[in-house]
Amino acid sequence: MTNSFFLLSLALGVATGALGGYISEKKGRTHRFGFIIGFLFGLFGVAGLMLMKNNVNEKKN
Repeated sequence: MTNSFFLLSLALGVATGALGGYISEKKGRTHRFGFIIGFLFGLFGVAGLMLMKNNVNEKKN
């Protein structure tokens, strides 16, 4: 594996991780969860996050 291919793969992983983190925050989950899913699974993980339902945790008094 060449050095440039490794750096490109790492950059794409970080980019999809950041996108996954953004989407998961909008869905009511943690940024860390979305980043890990996006980083590990790439565009498939981002698509999965987009298909998830919103996480509504409202406290009832």
